[in-house]
Amino acid sequence: MNRSPSTSFAFTLIELLIVVAIIGILAAIAVPNFLNAQIRSKIAKAESELRTISTALESYRIDNNIYPPWLDENGVQKNPVNRRLIPLTTPISYMPSVPQDPFLYGPPGTRLNESQDAAYVTYDYTEAWSRIHFGGLSILPQQARCSEYKVTSAGPDYTNTWGNTVTYMPTNGLRSNGDLIRLGARSSYPCDDTLVGL
Repeated sequence: MNRSPSTSFAFTLIELLIVVAIIGILAAIAVPNFLNAQIRSKIAKAESELRTISTALESYRIDNNIYPPWLDENGVQKNPVNRRLIPLTTPISYMPSVPQDPFLYGPPGTRLNESQDAAYVTYDYTEAWSRIHFGGLSILPQQARCSEYKVTSAGPDYTNTWGNTVTYMPTNGLRSNGDLIRLGARSSYPCDDTLVGL
């Protein structure tokens, strides 16, 4: 069959609209999956770094018989928070550097939650020994959770809860509230047994 020279091959408006709609549907499926993959990747990174910090804390304790104090001799918190973990990097390197919590900072120096206390620049670290010896406590508070130490990440809600007992649970959704928490051994100081193992 001969076609006349005036016949042109082009897409109709309906065909173009169908293609655009298909691309839109694929993007609507792909973008949330990509964002969830980013959150899962940050969670995996934070959990790995919390394990690294825990290993460094245990090595420090073997050498020094205590964990690095998070309170100074006057019972005042060491801030910003990364100062609490510096003893793990120098003079003996139990870990190469203090890692950055991926839920506090994004691309070079950008804070992900501007309302978060500025002292939180990395994983939060507290321990029981200085609460008793420098803080003057005889019974550990609830947020100490009866453990020798606690290291926390802000978690996918991008807010560190300052030592409260809100634990991130992925079964509540990737973006649910709570911190990623790593606890040390059970504290030898008096505490409420109902809080042990939380």
